[in-house]
Amino acid sequence: MNHYKKGVRYFSPAAWILAAGGFLLFYSAFLGLMKYLNHSDVFSLNLYLVKASAISMAMAAALLTLSLALHIKGGAEKQIEHRVKKRLYDPVYGNPLSFREGELLPPVRCRRLNSTTFEISVRAVSCTVENLLNIAPVISSSLNGKYGKYAVVSCEADEAFNRVAYRIEDVLADRSLTVNSVEGLKSPDKTKIPIDMETFIDLKTSGSILVAGKTRSGKTTGTITILLPLLLCGRDKYDSNIFIIDPKLAELSMLPHVVAVNPNGDVEPVIALMEEFESTRKTRQAVLNRRSQETGNAVKWWDAGMHPSILFIDEYVALKSLFPKSARGNGGFNISDFESLLKRIITMGASAGCFVIISIAEASVEEGGLPSMLKSAMTTKILFKPTVEEARLIWNSERLRTFNAGRAYRAGDCLFSSTDGIHDTPGYLHFPNMEFEVYAELGRLLEEYYAS
Repeated sequence: MNHYKKGVRYFSPAAWILAAGGFLLFYSAFLGLMKYLNHSDVFSLNLYLVKASAISMAMAAALLTLSLALHIKGGAEKQIEHRVKKRLYDPVYGNPLSFREGELLPPVRCRRLNSTTFEISVRAVSCTVENLLNIAPVISSSLNGKYGKYAVVSCEADEAFNRVAYRIEDVLADRSLTVNSVEGLKSPDKTKIPIDMETFIDLKTSGSILVAGKTRSGKTTGTITILLPLLLCGRDKYDSNIFIIDPKLAELSMLPHVVAVNPNGDVEPVIALMEEFESTRKTRQAVLNRRSQETGNAVKWWDAGMHPSILFIDEYVALKSLFPKSARGNGGFNISDFESLLKRIITMGASAGCFVIISIAEASVEEGGLPSMLKSAMTTKILFKPTVEEARLIWNSERLRTFNAGRAYRAGDCLFSSTDGIHDTPGYLHFPNMEFEVYAELGRLLEEYYAS
């Protein structure tokens, strides 16, 4: 079925072959019955009926076997593909793409990404990409029966606007990690931070990290989850650091090697720490540049044996509010100086394995929040307990077509995106369930990290 016809139902090739096999099986039985009922002495007629019945039976067996083979060989991918085609092609289901009589139907392909995730690709034939982007709910509704737990979690057009890819997942599957000790978070690869059983933040492809969410959403605990695997990897010989800044003098400030503002609100300790981080970034980059000149090829930080270096700013808005708009005293830092230093680290740090994690209670921009430039430069974005309003301040509307505003979120649930080629559009994740004393382990690992 390549063209739309109002009076023609859609069936998969396996279904057509099954129907043909069933018909031949019925025809073979009919011929057998005719032979049984034939009391004539005409030998040739009985012989014809026997041969015709045997041929029909053989053909029926071949077609039924072929139908079963197609069903088994195609597996889940073909079953999902044909469900989507039926929903789009069959006029009984309302013609969601508004095809006219005789128009060419768009090819549909499905491929498996992992055990619970598939990608459905639909080419823009006889319809526009905009039309295809708007039918994500239709695609979800087509996934019935054994695939009823699946739904579209993201959709995106390719750069040439020739097709749309829908990512579908088992939205009821629990992929979360539950760890009883901090060692359960250790990653065999220093560049990859585990988030759930199938997802990790790949620092080879992503840059700095924005973590947003209202109070009690799991934001700080989620950020600690990112830091713990990096602390477990230990420090490298190129002065890698795990720096934590707590401007609110809250729980984090009680841990070793955490920098807080002075009780009077003086931010000098914070500026000193940021300048040290920037100095280390320059030193690490110089090492890589020198190695690249020696080898004649670009040397990546992970190939040079460097470990990730992290600057974590908890509650960015609270810290920003402590800086004056104009400098106070000789050499004093103002808000513009602070943002310029932070901008340099974020935009230039990834190549040296230096990353910033910014935690912000409100996913707002402009004067009271995170500057738009910094938000855009941070390529991994995490929004805990997301709302539509906050999500739109982090991602554009095109990337939020599948956002489910009515979904109930627990602490640790988030909307996540990263420039790793897999999570470029935001999708739902749950951060690890840590069944141990999180802050105590963070403090212990910070001590061990800087003692090594």
